[in-house]
Amino acid sequence: MERMAALTESEKIFRLAVLGMGRWGRVWADVINRADGASLLATAGGRPWEGGDERPPRHFSDYRDAIEAIDADAVVVTLPAHLHLDAVRRAAARGLHVLCEKPAVPSRRELRELEDLAASTPTLIAIDQNYRQRPWVDAVRRSLPLIGRIAHVSIEFAQPEFLDGGRRDLAHPLIADMAIHHVDLLRHLTGQDARVVAALSGRPRWTHYRGEPDLSAVLVLEDKASVTYSGTWSARGHTTPWDGDWLIRGENGSITVAGLEVSLDLGTGPELVIPAKDVENDSDLARVLQHFRRSAAGDAAEDVPAPDNARSLALVFDLADAVGLEDPWRLVGAGA
Repeated sequence: MERMAALTESEKIFRLAVLGMGRWGRVWADVINRADGASLLATAGGRPWEGGDERPPRHFSDYRDAIEAIDADAVVVTLPAHLHLDAVRRAAARGLHVLCEKPAVPSRRELRELEDLAASTPTLIAIDQNYRQRPWVDAVRRSLPLIGRIAHVSIEFAQPEFLDGGRRDLAHPLIADMAIHHVDLLRHLTGQDARVVAALSGRPRWTHYRGEPDLSAVLVLEDKASVTYSGTWSARGHTTPWDGDWLIRGENGSITVAGLEVSLDLGTGPELVIPAKDVENDSDLARVLQHFRRSAAGDAAEDVPAPDNARSLALVFDLADAVGLEDPWRLVGAGA
């Protein structure tokens, strides 16, 4: 009977509001608009969204007014990170399920508060880690048992500057805005937690960032496998996908992810697992929304609840500590 009730609930139209209509909020509005069984009731902040074929959703200038006024099932929080906890707390107090963008919060203190809130409310608080929904991630997880016990993981990330959205002035744009994806994937792929051993940060002379966009770090997994993580957000020449390039070595062989192509080598040469396949039409976000909706209805789904994401975000704070950076979201340089 409980299963039937959950299915009946999941068949209802899932009514959502997007709080924060910057670039990412508008992407989420498009995803919700295309999703079967979902309805975008309201938006808040920024410019009103007019992407649908029907009447535009109700728009509020302030997310707090939206939370108080809407009759919805859930909110998607795409506000600046320093407003996330307040929005999540207000939404949970009204009984609204929450899907919050990464990084969930910008400090350890707020992370503890978020964990306490998630433990004390009956509403679902999930974090969008959409990279978990990439095609190559599924392929690696299926192949990982074949290589046996993991000995080493190598992660390389290289992208040219992306200065929009205030990133130019961040003390460390890579740690603040990208590292959460890679350390969360590390935990998701291996099924293990990790700890930071050491890290170095750098700023190339040619970069347009005012902070430091480069990072080299060593981590260790629970079973003592070593991890090297090398990243630059001011790359010249060779680049990687946003997901990074990966090499996972185990006792029976290795898995390589290069340019989103996955290969498996068990000692007889590399064999293609899946060709490079990028996400299309934000299909990864569509899967996140699907899982979130099912979890909100009481069904089991692979969403990322706040307590799980807290372990990934704690690694981001550990990386910042290791390079001697108290706050990677601090603004530096002109206009700071």
